[in-house]
Amino acid sequence: MKKILIISSNRLGDSILSSGLNKFFKDKGYDITFVCGPLPFALFRLCNNINKVFSLEKKKFSIHWLYLWIKVVFNFWDCVIDLRGSLIGYFLFTKKRLIYKNRVTDKLHKIKSISSLVSEKIIPPDISLEHTKKKFKDNILLSKKYKQFILVAPCTNWIGKTWPIERFMELIKRLEKEKIFSKSLFVILGSVDEQKKMKKLLKNKSINLLDLVGKVDLITMYHIMKKSNLFIGNDSGLMHLAALAEVPTVGLFGPSDIIKYRPFGLKTLAIKSPKSYKELMSYEGFNPKKVSSLMTDLKVEHVLKKIVKFYKNL
Repeated sequence: MKKILIISSNRLGDSILSSGLNKFFKDKGYDITFVCGPLPFALFRLCNNINKVFSLEKKKFSIHWLYLWIKVVFNFWDCVIDLRGSLIGYFLFTKKRLIYKNRVTDKLHKIKSISSLVSEKIIPPDISLEHTKKKFKDNILLSKKYKQFILVAPCTNWIGKTWPIERFMELIKRLEKEKIFSKSLFVILGSVDEQKKMKKLLKNKSINLLDLVGKVDLITMYHIMKKSNLFIGNDSGLMHLAALAEVPTVGLFGPSDIIKYRPFGLKTLAIKSPKSYKELMSYEGFNPKKVSSLMTDLKVEHVLKKIVKFYKNL
């Protein structure tokens, strides 16, 4: 059997965007070895399109690449696809190597640019997790009290592209007053590390919410998404997971490229701040480690109107 090594991202969102490659090559009869970070590993370890998956955790002095090389060097690959743009692909025995370069000047969605490595057609994300459905306890969302389940993911991996939590609180309160969102339960998603960042929201007793922050794994989140009516969140891995689960998805964008990273699918909406991501970051002395939210110019009223219009037109 032909063997292919796909080196994907350390991040959940980027790993999801490249996941269509697994099915593409699996359908062609390849044995798939997939490399990703610890967070996406929790999801991809159960993917039916993958034969073997390695978790690659970043270490000092980039020594993680040496660890990976030791694991895969004694194979002869038919193809190595390196989506991280590293050098490891040049030091493996392979008939063919494809190195992805994330160019700033690209004007394509990342899915399209990744697809172009191997095909003229767009290869949509696919993680093939339907077989895990039997493990999902759907009694979480069986309450007859609510007609709709609205998912909200207020955090990201960087404060700069995180809409202030106070804005999310105000948005939810405003949505509850809209007729189309009456009898809705707002399900809050995130990791255990994000609980402190959402404390104001999670402690708010005036909102009909279900706190699942740090309480369910990614597989369970995916199946919750499949049963929900709407997802609202920042540009994040959970946003891309929601779009993949085909729940109507709203992504909020500030200092990230909306063309490359908007949620992918027919029932998706990307709402951007008035300033472009370049305007928000390309100033003298900009330091990504010393910023607060760069999305304060995105107003609740604007987001509210966009979401209501989007939901009415579904």
